Amino acid sequence: MLRLWRILLILSLLLCIGGCIGEKQTVIWDTFKSGILGNNGLIEEAVLNPNYRYLRVEMNGQPALLVLGYENLKGTSLTQTWYSSAKEVLQFENGRLLGTAGLDVNWEDLSLVDAPDITAPELFPIQADNSSKIKRNPKLFFFRTRSVMPQFLANIHEAVSIQGLNEVPDEAPKKLRDPDIASNLKWVQETVVLQPNNPSVQALNAIYAYDKNTRAIVFGRQCLTQTSCLSWLSWPYPSPTSNPQKSAASQ
Repeated sequence: MLRLWRILLILSLLLCIGGCIGEKQTVIWDTFKSGILGNNGLIEEAVLNPNYRYLRVEMNGQPALLVLGYENLKGTSLTQTWYSSAKEVLQFENGRLLGTAGLDVNWEDLSLVDAPDITAPELFPIQADNSSKIKRNPKLFFFRTRSVMPQFLANIHEAVSIQGLNEVPDEAPKKLRDPDIASNLKWVQETVVLQPNNPSVQALNAIYAYDKNTRAIVFGRQCLTQTSCLSWLSWPYPSPTSNPQKSAASQ
């Protein structure tokens, strides 16, 4: 029954996207077709279409290449929806995971309340004594509600803190540990500080990396369960037009 539901969901998504062409959401129908029909192997050597935008995604070590289907800007909220050749769907809001479909574990009905920007300058305050490092950066807080499928865990309410990191976290991929190409990144961590209201749900953390010069979020990692972690990286990284060697000093 669940498999049938997923198939119906994908078919309805196809119809919905077809009906949205021409609207202000700027749906890219050819991009969606490219994601469905694309080759999911040998991502490092894949020849990319420069007209599309890509994410390199891993779920428990299994890689996939996703293409941007559409993005929608409302006020300061930017929502992006990405598709893979295996019909997985990921949606983000301002760099945070907003929902998934087609994975073994999916987050649905997700809402964020008073979520600070991942690139908020308050996360990395400038010290009056101009010291290069501080022992502990301040924390900002927000609330999150989500459901997890197919576990049928609904309306999970959590309080989450977000904090700037002074060191590269252990979960960062090897590519982003290379100082020659990733010296311009800043790292941020989110931690569940109020235990979820459902005792069967464990607190889950997330990390992000953004370019301190452009404020573009280039990497994220969010565990969907204790044993299933999803990560995404703007692809290709570094961008052919970027030059990390000439990055400015930390803000």
